[in-house]
Amino acid sequence: MEITNENKNEIKEQINTDINNILEKHELPYRIDGISVMKTSKGTSFLGNVRIHDPNKVKAVRAEIESYLDKFGKVVINSRDVVPCCELPYTYITFHINFMND
Repeated sequence: MEITNENKNEIKEQINTDINNILEKHELPYRIDGISVMKTSKGTSFLGNVRIHDPNKVKAVRAEIESYLDKFGKVVINSRDVVPCCELPYTYITFHINFMND
């Protein structure tokens, strides 16, 4: 599937809205930090991340985000625990969706 500028913005908005809805459903205060779009000669990639401060909700939220993003094709999701000096610890979930040019 080739990504045009028009559908790139639609996909970006859809992912942003839907992931924020997942976070809201789980009563998490933070929203998606943003989605970056990278276009290369091989395709287009969407990169994003979210923070989850409630360790009891990480597994369920990650599974729901992963299930949602799977419909877009090839997805890589990673997570890591972060313990900053000046705020509460959180789990940082990143995702990378890659659309290859046909």
